[in-house]
Parts: sequence; C-alpha cells; structure tokens
Amino acid sequence: MRSLVARNLIVALLVLLGLGTLFLALRPGPTASNESRERTFDIGIEGGEMDPGEIPVTEGDQVTLRLDSDEPIEVHLHGYDIEGAVSPGETAELRFEADLTGRFEIEDHESGKALGVLLVRPR
Repeated sequence: MRSLVARNLIVALLVLLGLGTLFLALRPGPTASNESRERTFDIGIEGGEMDPGEIPVTEGDQVTLRLDSDEPIEVHLHGYDIEGAVSPGETAELRFEADLTGRFEIEDHESGKALGVLLVRPR
C-alpha cells in the first residue's frame, strides 16, 4: 500500500513538472507597450497604381507616407481627411497619428480612383 501511494505521488509530481514546463514554453510573450511607433512607408504611384497597395499600421503609430508619382496627382486619405499634392520627380510626405482603426482608402482626389488602402489595426 505504501509503495502505491509513493508511486502515485511521484506520478503526480511528474505531471505537475510537465505542466509547469509546458506553461513556461507556451506562455505568450511580453504584451505590446502603449508607446507609439514611428512607421515610414515609401510609396510609388505609377500609371494610377500604388505600390505597395496596402499600408498596415497599428493604432497609435506615428505614420509617414513618402509618395513619389510619375505624373502630378492629388492624394486623399479617407477617414483622416488628409490630402497632399505629388509632383513627378519630387517626394511628398503625409504625416499623421493612426488614431482611427479600420480600412481607409487612399485615392486620386481629382478622379476619385482608389489607389490603395491604409489598414489600421487596434492596439
């Protein structure tokens, strides 16, 4: 009877040790800080197409979009209501804090044609 109790105790300790090891190995990493990040994207607009077509950021990020275009264009970022003129051979910058979450079209303001999207994930 005594050896059965001892064996059960050893098995229970081994199970606890295994569970503790799994917990340490699989626990999530450190949580994201509440500090904003500086995010800069170089964007080319050629033939009415934006590259890259999607700009992914996180809520609270300080965002800079550096825009180059092969023709004169007025760029409009919906939701944030930010506009900027881009001339060929020059780089225009749009700077803002990503304080609204969601999917926001970036369009050619004159024609209304969608060029790409800004995707802002919640923190």
